Amino acid sequence: MASLFRALSRTSLMVARPTTSSLIRPQSSQFIRNFSFGNPSSSTPLSHHRATTSSHGSIWSALNTTSFSSPSPLRSLASPMNKTQRRFNSLQPKRMKYRKKHKGKIPIPIGGSTKGTYVEFGEYGLRIKDGARLTAKQIQAAHTTIRRKIKTVKGSQIWTRVFPDIPVTSKGGESRMGKGKGSVDYFATRVGINRIIFEIGGGGIRREHAKEALRLASAKLPVPVEFVVKAEQIKPAKIPRPVPGAPVVPVTPAPVAPVAPVAKEVVA
Repeated sequence: MASLFRALSRTSLMVARPTTSSLIRPQSSQFIRNFSFGNPSSSTPLSHHRATTSSHGSIWSALNTTSFSSPSPLRSLASPMNKTQRRFNSLQPKRMKYRKKHKGKIPIPIGGSTKGTYVEFGEYGLRIKDGARLTAKQIQAAHTTIRRKIKTVKGSQIWTRVFPDIPVTSKGGESRMGKGKGSVDYFATRVGINRIIFEIGGGGIRREHAKEALRLASAKLPVPVEFVVKAEQIKPAKIPRPVPGAPVVPVTPAPVAPVAPVAKEVVA
């Protein structure tokens, strides 16, 4: 019996791929891995061979003559059970040209740009009043809060106007200088002042309901925000850009009315 167990321990751990035929004739190494998957054929049961074998040395000849049904798809033991889970939050870019980036600065629209500061898709929006760097976890938490609040309104929608695409790295505390940039810790996005972060609408959602949903979401953000209604916002008029090569129309100043001179009084 001891020699039988030693022979079993030396068998291969890889399972052969089953053939297209319905019946296979497994070898000794295949039988060890297929025993828990396949069922012995009813025509030649294993108990019959055990009863007919007189010694342990002849068990291999009995197993080689036993027919087993083809097991449903066998898998190599070297392949993992599950696919590798994503390490980071779901809000992150799928692929990037460079794995790490510089820290950068919060954008400040000094040229009079109003891009992204008004509600465009929904009916109500959430606007931040100060520039900040929002992390993927903060954006995801605010989005989840809004979704849970307005899911009772059939046909309601959420628009996220920002996306965390900046990798933020970190190194361990009390580490010496050098040895390159730290590993990526999380993803964030740089949001300028007066930018719209979330928009909601659709389904005839009421103003009070939308305001309450955005108020709950504002508790997940580290910056002050304000509630914006699309019907009440006033956009400034767009200034036409000069076209290169177009004739410049001179602007004639308005005539100025002459001012009468004021006589000075001489005090004696």
